Amino acid sequence: MLAGLSVGGTFVPRFPSAVAAYAAMVCMYFAGVPYFDSGILIFWAVATIIVLGLMFLQPKALTGAWQGHGYVAGGTILGVVLGYLVAPAASAIILGGAVGAFLGTLAFMRTPRGPRFPIASSEFLQYLCAKGLPCVVASSMAALTIASAL
Repeated sequence: MLAGLSVGGTFVPRFPSAVAAYAAMVCMYFAGVPYFDSGILIFWAVATIIVLGLMFLQPKALTGAWQGHGYVAGGTILGVVLGYLVAPAASAIILGGAVGAFLGTLAFMRTPRGPRFPIASSEFLQYLCAKGLPCVVASSMAALTIASAL
């Protein structure tokens, strides 16, 4: 349930979906799922803390904006699913999510409402970090949790 909440929460700006996904992983750890050991939990705890820190450090106008967020979240979730289908390993899931977030950001930038940042600019990187990184971390954790439950 928490993993599903985190996947849905990726479509809502400023919702800490990474926290919900991490809580789902902790629940799986205490349920005794073999994949989740303390090393995995520490890695994803650090990733969650980084995402939360970036959410608070980024300008609120950027992280709270709805424009383009659906493109980035949708691309990330699609990338996570395709990464899992290609190779059901954590690295493929994370890489698929990162590629999906990048392509979702590019897709939004090509719409009439999208900003016109050059790809090699700091504005593009800031936008990708503000919108894509939380989606990648939350979606990857949720996918690992859901895959372990199945």
